[in-house]
Amino acid sequence: MPAKYNTRKEADKALRDTLHAREHGDWLPATDLTLGDWLTRWLLALEVENLAAGSLRLYKLHARRVSGHIGHVSLQKLTRADVGVLAAKLNTEPGVSGRILSPASRRSVLGVLSHALSDAVKAGHIRTNPAHGVSRPTVHQREMHTWSAEELAAFLQATREDRLGPLWHVLALTGLRRGEALGLRWSDVDFSHGRIALQRQRVSSGYEVCETVTKTGTGRAVDLDADTVAVLRSWKARQASEHLQWGPAWQDSGHIFTREDGAPWHPDRVQKLFQQAVAGVDVPRIRMHDLRHGWATYALRGGVHPKVVQERLGHANIKITLDTYSHVLPDMQGAAASLVAGMIAAAGK
Repeated sequence: MPAKYNTRKEADKALRDTLHAREHGDWLPATDLTLGDWLTRWLLALEVENLAAGSLRLYKLHARRVSGHIGHVSLQKLTRADVGVLAAKLNTEPGVSGRILSPASRRSVLGVLSHALSDAVKAGHIRTNPAHGVSRPTVHQREMHTWSAEELAAFLQATREDRLGPLWHVLALTGLRRGEALGLRWSDVDFSHGRIALQRQRVSSGYEVCETVTKTGTGRAVDLDADTVAVLRSWKARQASEHLQWGPAWQDSGHIFTREDGAPWHPDRVQKLFQQAVAGVDVPRIRMHDLRHGWATYALRGGVHPKVVQERLGHANIKITLDTYSHVLPDMQGAAASLVAGMIAAAGK
């Protein structure tokens, strides 16, 4: 639809601006798309890409939040100030739980909007991304709390016969993420070589559960110690016995960690059961994810090379490993200083 101008002067200026933009290669065809319209198109395009189901649901949720506040604004007239208004309104917006959105969630919403607007630039609808430069909430990394080796041993001993005792053992002795362990199937285990092949993760979005590729998008192999192999063999025998007891009602999902009827666990339920298990043992309260942090801390303090720890944990690069476990580095530096000094001193004798 042709643009309408109130005066001849406005029309002349618009014409001059258009000719100038064409001459300098900055001209864009006019579009009636609102931001909400673009987000709808963008999400439809994402559905045909190889995007994890959980990520797609999160993108849709955040897109609805954006559209609820500034979705009516014309895409080509959207300004940094409009995005700033959105950021301010998110400060008081309740999330799915009814509580105000956390800084991490608000940062995620603005990140999704910026992603969508960057794609709008690539599609030729806008020249620049108006979300660039808008301040996002600072997210402080949650402090990790790990058990001592004695406390971990006490917990594993106390929960050894519990239904999820084998899961706690695997998490503590491998450094796997919760979703990676819950996504494991018996076909992923190589008992002969003491190794598991991580190929998927079991995650939840809201209360819906899905299985996707691992967090980094690629699988990896994780070696097992002899005790962990024995724990898994024992658990497999117990699960086979339950299969016989349940008969046709058994859900043959192939998963390693299941309920009594063979159904795989919901990740959120496992999280709650871990807290109950911790409360029943005389050890400090920690999160289930801290078992992973514990493994990395023990390994680094024991002299395992950070590159090995990175590969075992499935970090995308070694910088993530070093940044996450920087608190361990001073201990490692002290040990390295003593080691090198000892080697030189011994050579001089």
